[in-house]
Amino acid sequence: MGDGEKLLPVGYISRAHGVRGELVFVPDPALPEDLTGEIFLRPRTGGEPGPFRVLACRRHHSRAILSLEGVNGRDAALALRAHTVLKAARFFAPGRPYPLAALEGVRVFVRENSGDERELGRVRSASRPSGQTLWTIKDATGREFLFPAVDEFILSLDLEKGIARIAPPPGLLETCSLPRPG
Repeated sequence: MGDGEKLLPVGYISRAHGVRGELVFVPDPALPEDLTGEIFLRPRTGGEPGPFRVLACRRHHSRAILSLEGVNGRDAALALRAHTVLKAARFFAPGRPYPLAALEGVRVFVRENSGDERELGRVRSASRPSGQTLWTIKDATGREFLFPAVDEFILSLDLEKGIARIAPPPGLLETCSLPRPG
């Protein structure tokens, strides 16, 4: 991992599986269950994530079973229970699935009809109810927008730089404005 490379959460380790050191991986619902290459595990208590290489990943019911290099035996696997699984942002190419938690804090710029661009705010959270991805964007005044993140409205999304550019149809943002609390 290069210095300062952004790591994104892709799921977590729920428990050990069997006696050979395999792990049950629960992926972010927005991502496929398969995991390959280099990953990082952040301890449940916080701290610096450590690198691991995925040796094998196979589907098991609604989860995946991982075999990691250097994790041999049940005790080693138990020590990784509840660790967050991270992957480098560079592996999430435009147009490919990405973890919803990766959107938190992303700066959102909106293209106006005139072609000008202005910063709308930052993504506060993202969810996927009924299969549709929704971003909650908070502007500098505290106003929030529930933005339907469909491909037609997203010009670009760079998770490494933390920047999204959108072009919603006229009136959409006003329609999707949430009432202010209070």
